[in-house]
Amino acid sequence: MYFWEWLMYDGRDKADYDELTRRTEKAKKEGRGTPTAKVNQSLSSAFADNDSLYAYNYTYMDVRTSHDEKRGLITLFLGFALGLLCWMLVSTMHSLIDAMLNGITRKGNPLVPWDYFFLTFNPFIPLVALYVYFKYFFCYLRLEAFTARRLIVRFNRVTRKVYLLRPKNIGGIVALDWDKTEAAVDQGMRREVLPGGGFLCLAWDKGAVYDVNGDVKNDFEISFVGRTARNGAELLAFWEYIRRYMEIGPEAAPPPKKLLSKTPWPWLSFEAAWNILPLRGLRESGMWPMFVLVKLMLLPVTLIHATGHWISLLLCYEPKFPPSIENAGK
Repeated sequence: MYFWEWLMYDGRDKADYDELTRRTEKAKKEGRGTPTAKVNQSLSSAFADNDSLYAYNYTYMDVRTSHDEKRGLITLFLGFALGLLCWMLVSTMHSLIDAMLNGITRKGNPLVPWDYFFLTFNPFIPLVALYVYFKYFFCYLRLEAFTARRLIVRFNRVTRKVYLLRPKNIGGIVALDWDKTEAAVDQGMRREVLPGGGFLCLAWDKGAVYDVNGDVKNDFEISFVGRTARNGAELLAFWEYIRRYMEIGPEAAPPPKKLLSKTPWPWLSFEAAWNILPLRGLRESGMWPMFVLVKLMLLPVTLIHATGHWISLLLCYEPKFPPSIENAGK
């Protein structure tokens, strides 16, 4: 799930900020840069919550991020490898202890010096493999398992801050100035169709980023917010919903009909795997027979993905904001 955030964080951490800023400004002057909108710019008369909210009240709303469905496969492959190596270690240790206590091999023959050597040497094979695994591969498993179950973006209209709840390996918890938020959207994108899905991207320059203690960080931030959208109009409506909530108040952005559940129910994992493929264009164009046929052909893959997705959720903990942020603005 955090693979894309990790790539972005790793690339951002290694980037030359001054050079990146210079290139961005040059691209904008030449008309090649990604258009951005400020928080005081209304780009759409329509607004929608995009089915992306975990919590909503007068003080804040918590929003999901864009890659929540993209989890499970790393857990299945790397998790299976870890389980296999652990089983090999336990098996070799059991054989060693059993043989040492009884003085015979599994076939019932008395142990000879050569047997003692091999029995003692065997556990080192999975031990070395586990060392290599934890040194080079475990960090990738922690992008989906043994980490926070989800990323949360909190928009607090009282403190005028945006809070990112993330694990330390992809940036940790930060607070951001809402008034300095830039959204990668523009009015021209309302006519764009996004067959593979698009997501709302928010950015903050240096000077607008604070750590959990409120100290300014010498860094910039980027965050993906909300579910993937089918077209540019949906992205604009979602950005307008967030903007109205923060700039005007709940009366301008009413609460959603239904909040997202944080309980890791297995059917929610199946729903996430079922909807992850960009086939909505077939369904919306009236090609229902083709849509159903493709979905049925991919059902085994969907079930495998859903299983990995659910296991990934079960192996994670539910994250919480620290009290200083949880109580901010109340």
